[in-house]
Amino acid sequence: MSALLRSEARKALATSTVSWLLPLTAVVGVVGTLAPLVASSPGTDPLSDDGLQQAMHGAAAGATLVIVAGIVGTAGEWRFGQSTQTFLTTPRRSHVLLAKGLVHLAIGSIYGIAAGVAATAAAWGWYRSNGHTLPLERSAVWLTLLGCLAVSALFGVLGVAIGAIARSQTTAIVGVLGWHVLIEPTLFTASPTVFRWSPGMASFALRRQPSDDFLTAGPAALVLVAFIAALCAAGLRSVERADVTA
Repeated sequence: MSALLRSEARKALATSTVSWLLPLTAVVGVVGTLAPLVASSPGTDPLSDDGLQQAMHGAAAGATLVIVAGIVGTAGEWRFGQSTQTFLTTPRRSHVLLAKGLVHLAIGSIYGIAAGVAATAAAWGWYRSNGHTLPLERSAVWLTLLGCLAVSALFGVLGVAIGAIARSQTTAIVGVLGWHVLIEPTLFTASPTVFRWSPGMASFALRRQPSDDFLTAGPAALVLVAFIAALCAAGLRSVERADVTA
């Protein structure tokens, strides 16, 4: 398994998409952090728990790009004809999918750390320029950052699962972006009580975006993990049935 993990890590790191998505994720995290701070009304207390969570949850604003990296790492093998060689080398396809999941869990964690550091630096600068000190010791700050990191790591595995199910890089990426940006928010707006249990809304709750309509962090984490586990099972079934010679 260690050799397979090294192989999958080398393939992931050799993919240019993975490289340029890292700084882009950090940039989106910075924008997601500064936007609510700049747009906040004059009467808002930026040092309240809600104010701090509203700012710091933006560290995971680019987490969708982690899903894209996972999709590329899995569905990209079918797009570029590498799947045949991969499964000839390692016939047990479950091991390949497990290795990809672990590698992209690590990649998602790296993305999350980079975005968290960049977002924290941006928030610290904004608070300092407005006569405040960002209270890093407050739980509203570090629990939010930990939630953002967890979302980023889990989204790496989610991308692998989606890529395994679709096996079409373009279809998977377009589907994920359409669901995350348009469909899921629309459904949530129509029925918050029902669709707060959806994966994207659970990820918002896990990264502690302030809203009375979201789940609390604990149930949100369970929902997200359960959803990813179900998709991983579906992805494994799809990969095991796939004809890699086609």
